[in-house]
Amino acid sequence: MTSSCLPPPRKAPCAPNAGDPPEGRHPATVASLLIVFAALLALVACGETSTSYDSAPQAIAGSADLSETARQGKTIFDANCAQCHGPQATGTNQGPTFIDRIYHPGHHGDAAFHLAVLRGVRQHHWNFGNMLPVPGISETEVSKVICYVRHLQRTNNVFKPTEYQPTC
Repeated sequence: MTSSCLPPPRKAPCAPNAGDPPEGRHPATVASLLIVFAALLALVACGETSTSYDSAPQAIAGSADLSETARQGKTIFDANCAQCHGPQATGTNQGPTFIDRIYHPGHHGDAAFHLAVLRGVRQHHWNFGNMLPVPGISETEVSKVICYVRHLQRTNNVFKPTEYQPTC
C-alpha cells in the first residue's frame, strides 16, 4: 500500500555515455580556462592590473622646470597634500595619484580641484574613502597647487600641450 505522504522514489543518477569526458573536465571548458589564465598572466606581466603605488608613474619634473607659481604650489602641495597623494602626486595607500588620465583637465577641471580642497569630495573613482576639506588653505593657494599638479601631468604626458595650457 502506498501513502500519499511519502516522497516519490528517487531516480538513479544518469551514467555517463561511453566516450564522454569526466564530469567537470570538458575539453572546451579546460581550453577556455587556459586562454583566460594566459590572458591574465599577460596583463599582469604588462602591469595593466597593478594597483600598487610602488609601481605608480614617477613624476619626472624637477624644480628647475617649474614656474614660480608652480614652485609655490609644490611647497603648498608638500605641506598639505603629499601625505595622502604622495610626493610629486604619485599616490599612496591613502590617496590616488594625480599622474593619471582620470585627472586629465578635460575630466577633472581646475574647478573640481578647487571644490575638492575647499569642500571635500565623495569617493568616486578610487577606494580611498571620501576626501575631507583641507583646512587653512586659500583659493589662491589651491590655484598654485593646481598649477604644480598640471605641470607634473604635462611632464608625464597625462595630456598633450595642445589639449590644455595651464594659465600659470
